[in-house]
Amino acid sequence: MNGSSRRGLLKAAAATMAVAPMPLLAAAPSAASSGHRAPDRRPPRLGTIGLIPLDDRPYTWYAPQQVATGAGYHSLLPPRRLLGRHAVPGDGAAVGDWLLHETGAADALVVALPLVAYGGLLNSRNSSVPEREARDRLDRVRRASRVRPRRRLYAFDTIMRLTPEGPWRLQLRDWATVKDEVENLGMVEKWAQLDALEAAIPAEVRADYLATRARNHRINLTMIEWAAQGVFDFLVIGQDDATGHGLHRPESLALAERIRELGAGDRVVLYPGADVVAALLIAKIAIADARVSPRVHVEYSRLHGDDWTAPYQNIRYSALIDGYVRTLGGTVVSGPDRADIILMANTGGNTAPVDAFADRLVGHLRAGRTVAVGDDAIAGHTDQRLLAAIGDRVRYGEFAAYSGWNVGLSLAQSLSRWALHQRSRRLPAPRYADLLTDAARASAELTVSEWVQTHAYRNFVRASATAYASELGEADPQNIQRHYTAVDAYAVRNTLPHARDLAAAHFTGVPVLLGHRGRTPLRARLGEVRPWNLYLPWNRTGEIAAEPRVALDVPRQRHPHER
Repeated sequence: MNGSSRRGLLKAAAATMAVAPMPLLAAAPSAASSGHRAPDRRPPRLGTIGLIPLDDRPYTWYAPQQVATGAGYHSLLPPRRLLGRHAVPGDGAAVGDWLLHETGAADALVVALPLVAYGGLLNSRNSSVPEREARDRLDRVRRASRVRPRRRLYAFDTIMRLTPEGPWRLQLRDWATVKDEVENLGMVEKWAQLDALEAAIPAEVRADYLATRARNHRINLTMIEWAAQGVFDFLVIGQDDATGHGLHRPESLALAERIRELGAGDRVVLYPGADVVAALLIAKIAIADARVSPRVHVEYSRLHGDDWTAPYQNIRYSALIDGYVRTLGGTVVSGPDRADIILMANTGGNTAPVDAFADRLVGHLRAGRTVAVGDDAIAGHTDQRLLAAIGDRVRYGEFAAYSGWNVGLSLAQSLSRWALHQRSRRLPAPRYADLLTDAARASAELTVSEWVQTHAYRNFVRASATAYASELGEADPQNIQRHYTAVDAYAVRNTLPHARDLAAAHFTGVPVLLGHRGRTPLRARLGEVRPWNLYLPWNRTGEIAAEPRVALDVPRQRHPHER
């Protein structure tokens, strides 16, 4: 794509924003937090984490804030207007300036490098930002590390996925896959297929795609060198959506080799994932501060994690989970009796029944164990066969965490909450009672939000919302140009009944653990959800944002020595 074409695309996207504004809540976050909502009061916190998110979608913007609050931390974010929206990139230079000048109160930093360098994840998939400009923006991050060299700075970058944005995205994905297979893996029987794909895609489109990949790869290499030099205390290079073969594969091998050459394996990791990395790094801070090392026991449903690769990933599921757990400072152990967290990982790969897996899940809950569920069998959706096998034996609010989007979110939420519970035994009470209450509320809200997204919306509303957008004349429901307000209203109107039924059946009245006062557990019960705060965050039907407010019924906690 040439420069004038890109400018035309950005002008069209800007025009879309002008006629399809974000809902009031999303468009005008509080000045106090630059986040989704200002609390009614600000009880003491265990620290403040400055966060530059990947963009402003639910899993990259809302979820990390909820993980932070759920672990007992304030989160400090740049104004949302700087993050861009959908096809309109964020202002990476301004975000870098915010990092330099507005994060003095932060005790630690978590930085999504693609937002600073390119304006966000989507814009990292095109060549609109020259490499020199991207490096100039990123230099602000290095300068921020020098201002307070003892402050932890965790960062993450991404390896570009196979599928870019734009009209040739699917053809380019196929071409990049076959190109790797033929040129790097010796699959000469696919030469004819490669020739046909190259003939179908304009040469300038292929050249721009390769140039974008090359720019991003050079930036990836530089970030690894910065980590080796001490600019970052920890760096994740996350593989954006990918499969086993493709041009990302040799790039990943080259990055791994550079990490080995620099001896940086103790502070740089490579693994699949982009959306949930900020939440993982926030949890890493919380777990390190609590000075605990959680032990995780993993059980699989259909295929064992050694034999299955989740959709849009390129390594075995067990290796992915192990990488996430090690990033968080934990270990995977065998045997539930040795574990602090039980991760029930619902895998796919075949149509085998999940009844025995569901029975074990229920059994762990009934035994009083802390159970998190990673439901990755169907990408981005709850597995309704699993829910049918569980039946009405448990309420979903009993899980320590749940995600049908990526198991990393379940791990980040459940392990950081467990860390706070351990830490609460050492906190002076009652000064931290409000902190524990607000933390439990934030974690419950994140869980409800996840169920609304991957169950209520994606299983029951998304397809009809997409069809409705098409009926209104939208050529591409994933890039709504003229009817955002109508499609948004349709999505909210049809999701809300499912969300309300879900809350009533599985959350309202469920007991939750706030923390401890010494050895005494402090408990509450989940109350009503009001308001729901639902909206389509981008001009597309791909996901819904759910930012519910969950009430907590907190009884007066009597001290053990009181009569």
